[in-house]
This record gives sequence, C-alpha cells and structure tokens, in this order.
Amino acid sequence: MLQNNLNTLKKLEINGAILRAIIRIILLLGWFFVSLVQQTFGFILRTGDGRHLRLRFYRGALRILGIRIRVYHELSPRRPLFVVANHVSYLDVFILGALIPAVFVSKQEVRDWPVVGWVAWLQRTIFIARRRSRASDELRPLGDALENGFNIIMFPEGTSTDGTIVLPFKSALFEAPRRANAYTQPVSLIYRERHGGVLSDKDRQFYTWGTDAPFFNHFLKLILRPGVLVEVWIRRPISPQLDRKQLAKLAETRVSAPLRHRVNRDLS
Repeated sequence: MLQNNLNTLKKLEINGAILRAIIRIILLLGWFFVSLVQQTFGFILRTGDGRHLRLRFYRGALRILGIRIRVYHELSPRRPLFVVANHVSYLDVFILGALIPAVFVSKQEVRDWPVVGWVAWLQRTIFIARRRSRASDELRPLGDALENGFNIIMFPEGTSTDGTIVLPFKSALFEAPRRANAYTQPVSLIYRERHGGVLSDKDRQFYTWGTDAPFFNHFLKLILRPGVLVEVWIRRPISPQLDRKQLAKLAETRVSAPLRHRVNRDLS
C-alpha cells in the first residue's frame, strides 16, 4: 500500500516536471520573440541604447525559469563600472543582466553557440579572442564602451566552475578600467536551494554548466527543475589607481570571500 502511494507520488512529480518544462519552453520562445522584435525596432529607430529593454528581457526570462535573486549590499554609485564576477552557468548572464544595465564581455567562440550565441549578440556583447598577442586590440572596445558611459560585466576566470570555488582571475583585461579611470565592482554569485538551503551535489549539477556538457541536454534538465535561489553579493568597489595585476588579485579575493563563508562552510 505504502509502495503504491510512493509510486503514484513519483509519477505525479514526473508529470508535473514535464508539464512545467513544456510551459516554460512555450513562454520562453514567446518572450524571446517579443524581445527580439522590440530590440530590433529599437535599434532601427535608434530609440536610446536599449538598456531598459535588455533589463526587461533578462528579468522576464528569470521569472519564467523560476530563478529567484537575493541581493546583498548595493552597487557603487560611480559610473561607469567594470563589474567582475565568478562564473557558474549561462544563467549568470541573465542574473547580472537583470540587475545591472551593462554590456557583457565574452570569448569569441560563444558567438557561434546555439541559442546562447544568439542571446549574447542580441544583448550587444563584446566578443574577444583572449589571446596574449592580441591583448591590446581586445582592450580597445572595452575602453570605448567605458568611455561612452557603459557599464561592463566580465567573468575573469575565463571558464565556469561548480560554484564552490573561484579560479584565479586573468589580469589582462583589467587594464581597461585602469585606463578609463573606472572603478572595478566585484560581485559574488552563490547558487542555493530555492528556499535558501545549500544545494546538494546532485541538485547543483542541474544549474552549474561547463562547456564540456551539451547545452541543450543541460537546458532540458534545468527547465524540469522547480527553480533555484541565487545570492548576489555586491562587494566593495576597487579604485582604478592600482595596476591590472593588483586589480585582478584584489577583485578575486573579494569575490571569493562570500563563497568561503556561504558555500564551503555549509559543505564542510
């Protein structure tokens, strides 16, 4: 009797997850289409730079996916900002994009990724090759964006992690805020269970994503899940008076601190 009830509950849970995924796919496709039309017409008619449309796009997508955000502290009032964060998933873009009107920096190959590349292009991402030999060339569009008043968001680890550690920050592009006299704003992203508890290793894999896993396979698993809470820790901004290596190291230290206290302490 008990086993039959458990089997029934399991089937209902599976059916509910499938229905949730179908509804989310329909809503996302509709929202992507509406956003594409709005941003395309905005670009053609030159009605501003589209920053408010991008904020709406990200916030709408997060609502559909069941991603909740909890923000700790406030962004520096200085503008523009060079925002740097740890990288856990493609969801990071939506989370930061929903909070900060900015353009993103991404590696060149992302432009060719299905769906992700299209979204990145739509949001006016700055694509860079990240080769030492071309570092000076890559700095130019970042400097232009900062000097024109655009905030920039970058993931200086150069890859994604499982969200429990922060990898060393690559320092080359930290020359851009130094030259533009822009403050660096460190931000920490911490993925937690939707009610605020620590994510288990099993649940964590549904939200963290590395490029070795096929995007569509991961995304289908993601939309089956009920949702997740992401803590966004705004850290103390850093003066552009430091050199790029000092900037990178200090930003890395400030980004990693909340993970040590909020993630690794829970896992120990």
